[in-house]
Order: sequence, then structure tokens, then C-alpha cells
Amino acid sequence: MKTEKVHISRISAGDVILHNDKEMTVCEKDIKRDDFMGFTLFGDSYKLGRALVTKVLYTRSLPTIPVD
Repeated sequence: MKTEKVHISRISAGDVILHNDKEMTVCEKDIKRDDFMGFTLFGDSYKLGRALVTKVLYTRSLPTIPVD
């Protein structure tokens, strides 16, 4: 599992993030835009956008094909 720190505005539906030390998949209903708080994920504004969100990046390894 690889992670990357990104701004809250770069998170979209389908992304997996670490939120309160748990892996959570973000749905459209979890992302809100408020005039006062800015973007929020799961009700958390990540310090009004100053704290970065930990995005989980999954990598798939391709199966090896034997060569005759």
C-alpha cells in the first residue's frame, strides 16, 4: 500500500483515504462544498484546507506469463 498527501480539493468519489486511522472509500455524498468551511470530507474540513489528506494508492502487479 502506497500513500500520498494531497489537498482536500483533489479528492474525488471513488478515492480511498485514511480518515481517523481507517481506510475509507469516498462517495459523492461524503464530499461537500460550503461557502464558509470550503471542502469537507466526512464532515471534516481538514483545518480549512491547510492539512493534507492521506490518499491511499493501490498498485496491481501483473501475473507473469511463462515463456516457452
